[in-house]
Amino acid sequence: MSELTLAADAMRRAIRKTWWVPLIQGIASVIIGVLLLTNPATTLITIALFLGAFWFVGGIFDIIGAFTRRSEDRGWFWPLLAGIISIIAGLLLLSQPIAGAIILPFTLAILIGAGAIVSGIFNIIWAIRARNEIQGEIWLILWGVISILLGIYVLANPGASAIALVLVIAILAIVGGIAMVISAFRLRSAAR
Repeated sequence: MSELTLAADAMRRAIRKTWWVPLIQGIASVIIGVLLLTNPATTLITIALFLGAFWFVGGIFDIIGAFTRRSEDRGWFWPLLAGIISIIAGLLLLSQPIAGAIILPFTLAILIGAGAIVSGIFNIIWAIRARNEIQGEIWLILWGVISILLGIYVLANPGASAIALVLVIAILAIVGGIAMVISAFRLRSAAR
């Protein structure tokens, strides 16, 4: 047998063993999306609790890893610091899940708004600098202006933006979950 045939056989065996992983991920994604649409407050509180637990446990492992590598790694302090911050953030979310459920969408909306402004500025700067090498730089400048205006709108209306963000995430979770379920069954069929 050729190496290519062996590699294809190995890939089929791996797919046969793991095709169900994207199926479960897809089902979970659809469930989370539906819950975000039908009961956003409870779902956001649950997500805040899971995120808090994830950061808390991850922070503990970061600290253990930092101390374990301390003799070989000059930069061991940074994972230690990241672990401490992660534990603090995790404890805050675990102790105040309702506040976390409110703050998480607002924080994401603010980050998206700030990112849109920065991206727009860089688009405009790049278009102006590259105007001798490209054609149609006006469209890049226009996109930069639109991005800046969108960012300003999001920052000026963080509450509405946070609600819209939750709805968009819910819809993306449902659509993405359905796509993952379909992909899982296609993987299973292809591996036979």
